[in-house]
Amino acid sequence: MTAFGRQLKLLRIRAGLGRPEFGKRVGCSADPIVLAHAAALLTSTREGACAYVDADVRDPERILAEAAKTLDLSRPVALTMLGIMGQISDAERPADLVSTLMSALPPGSYLVLSDGTNTNEALNTAVGVYNGQSANTYHLRSPQEIASFFAGLDLVEPGVVSTAAWRPDADRAEEDTADVSVCGVAVKK
Repeated sequence: MTAFGRQLKLLRIRAGLGRPEFGKRVGCSADPIVLAHAAALLTSTREGACAYVDADVRDPERILAEAAKTLDLSRPVALTMLGIMGQISDAERPADLVSTLMSALPPGSYLVLSDGTNTNEALNTAVGVYNGQSANTYHLRSPQEIASFFAGLDLVEPGVVSTAAWRPDADRAEEDTADVSVCGVAVKK
């Protein structure tokens, strides 16, 4: 994403508010608490613009229409979807949602996506307990299923891998972490 430099155009789905100093950003969430914070805190500056879309990832057409009011969607955009796809059941066709969003973005746009995997028994158990007590369920997927969200895009090395291993800090000691999520970055050609 550094290729965008100070002209970064970012569409962040359900990931907080962001700050405008590095270009244009649009955050999106259906969470009323995030909406309240956005109304109170979200400001644009001379260096960049911020906007907030009160929408659910299940409505990609609305997200894109609202984002286009701030972002020039004819130019490359970085779409970040961090920890959101687990909120979408298989019946809601999560890969189609990603495809719809990316189809509307021009070549040179990036997809940054991470989510929880079903490869850790302790996490599987915890999510099972959570799902049994919550109106909103979380859907862990295999790393291969998460990798399928990047279909038709060119993955950036090292591909879809454990989040902790994607770009490890060479100066940090190796941590003994369980594989509980994967992430990847891809560009649309």
